[in-house]
Amino acid sequence: MTKIISVFIVILSFLQISSVFSQGRNLPLNVSLIYPLSINQSRKDNVNVNAGLIGSKFNNLKGIGVNLFYSVLDEDVNGVQLNGVYAETRRRLKGIQFAGMINTATEGGWGIMASGLVNMTFDNFSGLQFGGISNLCFENAKGIQLAGLYNLAGKDLSVLQLSAAGNIAGRHMKGIQTAVLFNFAGLINKGLQFSAINLTRNQHGVQFGLVNVSDVNKGFQFGVLNVVGAQQEGTTLGLFYVYDKTKIQIMLSGGNITYGTLGMRFKTNNIYTMLDFGAPVVFSKSEKSLLFTYRVGYSFNLKYLNLNTDLGFTSISSESNQVEDKPSKNQFGISFRAGLERHISGKFGLFANFGALNRADSYKKSKFKLQYIFEGGIVIL
Repeated sequence: MTKIISVFIVILSFLQISSVFSQGRNLPLNVSLIYPLSINQSRKDNVNVNAGLIGSKFNNLKGIGVNLFYSVLDEDVNGVQLNGVYAETRRRLKGIQFAGMINTATEGGWGIMASGLVNMTFDNFSGLQFGGISNLCFENAKGIQLAGLYNLAGKDLSVLQLSAAGNIAGRHMKGIQTAVLFNFAGLINKGLQFSAINLTRNQHGVQFGLVNVSDVNKGFQFGVLNVVGAQQEGTTLGLFYVYDKTKIQIMLSGGNITYGTLGMRFKTNNIYTMLDFGAPVVFSKSEKSLLFTYRVGYSFNLKYLNLNTDLGFTSISSESNQVEDKPSKNQFGISFRAGLERHISGKFGLFANFGALNRADSYKKSKFKLQYIFEGGIVIL
């Protein structure tokens, strides 16, 4: 290796002498060990074909460049650049740039940026960014950002962000954001957000996830929990809905289905959804049994009482099988309830429910049995 480097230095010395009049001009070919041990002796030189054993520094690349470790260009890349570790372009990228670890383009550009770790552009970028960990565009990103962890468009995003952890568009999102954990559009979402948690201030597109949050919704939300802070003009579908006028209430009860049940009710105007957890289950053969129930209903406001009516789905889990020759540790049922509720004060109330549970003995080859429901308890308003 030492002999190779020595020969390389001798060749460079000869080429430097022969190129003394090429400084600050266009070089069809540049060979570099590490600047200034290279053919180019000026950072103002423009290069068509560049080869760097360790690294190169010059002005513009107008063609193709290959560097084992790094390169620093004072202006633009116009063409293709392949670097083993790091590529820095202090103006614009107009082509393709690959680096084993990091790519940077100070004034953005267009084309393809791909790296093992991070791609960074400090101005607008159009095209494809592919980063093993992250893509960071601090202005507008028009194209596709694909990252193993995280994508950022500091202002507006058009087309697509795809990552494992999260995506951020600082202002407008006009494409698709897809991530496992979260998506965020700072000012407005006019596209599709698909993730566990989707966040935006103004929702004009589609949010599809476990939790969807917006201040104003004029689009479509679909998720387990949907939150609209101030204004609802769109459509929201899901298990739980929280709006500016939503009341979240705690309900404690007992009856002939479970000895004790804890529920949470989300009530917006007269429509409500509920999630109940109860244990132990009265009809279970095991003392270690529990159930959860999801309910959706409507409350009629009478003069002194509220009349509540709802439909629910119940899943029951027990420690041991409930039916011989059946995998019946888990059972389910469909329920209907009607009940009366009286508010004693602004913070406290009492209720009593009556109804029926059509209970299946197993999820497999189910046989149903109708069972009446009697329960009562308190509600914390």
